[in-house]
Amino acid sequence: MYAPHRVAALVDACLLPACDGDRLPGWIAEGLAGDMPGVVLYGQAPAGLRDAYPDALIGRIPSGGTASGLVEGEANLHLGVRPLRGVGATRAYVEGLQAHGVAAALGPFDGEPPLLPFAEGVAAGVRAVTVDTAAALGGPCVPELLRGQLGYDGVAVSGPLDASAVVDRWGVPGAAVLAWIAGLDLLRLGPGCGPGVHRAVHTAAARAVADGDLPAARLAEAATRVARLRRWAGDPGRIRRPAQFVQP
Repeated sequence: MYAPHRVAALVDACLLPACDGDRLPGWIAEGLAGDMPGVVLYGQAPAGLRDAYPDALIGRIPSGGTASGLVEGEANLHLGVRPLRGVGATRAYVEGLQAHGVAAALGPFDGEPPLLPFAEGVAAGVRAVTVDTAAALGGPCVPELLRGQLGYDGVAVSGPLDASAVVDRWGVPGAAVLAWIAGLDLLRLGPGCGPGVHRAVHTAAARAVADGDLPAARLAEAATRVARLRRWAGDPGRIRRPAQFVQP
């Protein structure tokens, strides 16, 4: 049995909010000082972010696919790594990126062919896979294909839960609960999600755990995977000035 405060901590440990300005909203800053593992930046990095939260996941989607500026911009999670055509191309890109301390989030994975780039990513030790949220909620693509067929045991990341296709069908709190049930680990609260949505996700998750629909052990499993990614990405020994990696 998990106490309510423990469930709340697990929920926060599996949420990745977004900031689209040069200042962290108060609720995100409070979360980073507590259990939230990191933040996705859409704009300029807030001053002193890495100094204030040295072990946080700082995610970005670099324009044009260039990854060399991520380390210089204090980011350690590349959320825009696309599968590449050509045998060995995805594996080489993931290995090159992660050799310089930036965790790759390869995706979007929807369970549809071709699966070879994702198999290459898994073989390269890819640290995260971005899963198409609608595909995950509509079928067993995470447990059966990503975990089962491909043997992936890293972090499964959602797309932004404030996407209209998600909001219109499930709403953010409902989608969050269903995503955790479906096997996703780290859920992205997009820039349209504020403190009210954050509270609503907590309420929905607590109710789902109490009703037995969302096992607390599933949240604990997800939080463990996220913590492992966070330890890897926050290791200062991994961060060194990168070569220029440009994704085609």
